[in-house]
Amino acid sequence: MKRTCLLLALAALCAAGCNDNDFEKQSELKRVRVLAIKAEPAELAFTDAGTLPAPVTFDALTFAPGGAPVSVTYALCGPGDAFAQGFECPGKDGLTLSGGRLDLSDPAVQQVLAQLAAAIGGGGVDAGGGGGDLQEALRVGIPLFVGYEASDGTGTEAGTERGVRRITLRQTAQPNQNPVITDVQLADGGVATQLPGDREVLLQPRLAEGSLEQYTAADGGVVSEQPFYSWYATGGELQQLRSIEPANGLPGDPTVEYQTPASAQRVTFYVVARDERGGEGWLVREVDVAAPVTTTP
Repeated sequence: MKRTCLLLALAALCAAGCNDNDFEKQSELKRVRVLAIKAEPAELAFTDAGTLPAPVTFDALTFAPGGAPVSVTYALCGPGDAFAQGFECPGKDGLTLSGGRLDLSDPAVQQVLAQLAAAIGGGGVDAGGGGGDLQEALRVGIPLFVGYEASDGTGTEAGTERGVRRITLRQTAQPNQNPVITDVQLADGGVATQLPGDREVLLQPRLAEGSLEQYTAADGGVVSEQPFYSWYATGGELQQLRSIEPANGLPGDPTVEYQTPASAQRVTFYVVARDERGGEGWLVREVDVAAPVTTTP
């Protein structure tokens, strides 16, 4: 399939909808969980009209009780509602992506894209009059859906999770980058390597320099990303499940309140950053919690 035909087929997918999989919001970690899926690079982006985007590889942040290994299978979803009950992707409704790699130059991938475009009847793409609709579709971004199945090999319901992840194809000179979390600190700037037991503390993630990107919004204005964070912990209690950075004059508070356990133990934190443009990054941090200090009269 020539590149122009491929992009016309992709542009037809714009009418397919843009629902992201809303990952389970519970911070409790009691079963196999997929806490985040990162695409590297963050989107299928290209700048040169004569080339296809570079391949994308997916990587999942997973959890299983007892540290059991979790395998994740990915698939490019074909025609149909990827979020509907009974839709199997991976499975009969998707093309398995070997090694979690999505490559638009792969003939099998191109065949799925053609099927998607045909299923929605062309999606209103102007294929003959200068490609105005195509260019606008590529500027805004064309969504593709990738299904996943995570398993610890037990075959049980608690040992399996399925879901859908969206990735965007976009023509841009400024491709989105994944945010990077470098540390989790106490809100006063202290390092959160050891925490007191049975105490409420304020935690805050630290982003690497350059993680807060500026980009051109749909109205043509230049704005900054406003990343939000999802928090998970293997012990103690998080008082908030999400926090958000302030940006563009909008309020935000990246901190969360955390009640430490009442007994000495090691707690693992999983903190996920999402930039609301498809970019994701995370940090896994182990923290020792000391036994509460008791006083005698």
